[in-house]
Amino acid sequence: MRTKIFYLLAFFSILFSSCKKPDDGFVNAMVIDSGDITTHGCGYLIRFDDGTEQKPYQLLSAYQHNGLTVKVKYHQSEIMDTCRYSSPFSYYQLIIIDDIKNDPR
Repeated sequence: MRTKIFYLLAFFSILFSSCKKPDDGFVNAMVIDSGDITTHGCGYLIRFDDGTEQKPYQLLSAYQHNGLTVKVKYHQSEIMDTCRYSSPFSYYQLIIIDDIKNDPR
């Protein structure tokens, strides 16, 4: 009887420890429309909860809404992107979005 209980407890501990949260690896962010890139804006930016803003290499049109809260998985491209055609210039880290989803905060 003890052996059965031991195996049952071992099975459930492995089962629950292997479960992943659906938000593992995602960070909270907000989509910001900084204006048209052909004039004085930088297009769409991603503002993270810590206040930093980075420029996505490509943002799907479904997420191109100012003030939209999202969850993002991304990696940095090690490329700095510049915005605005006159001083003061703005520089942003260019990021590659691996996965993005709406956040109903």
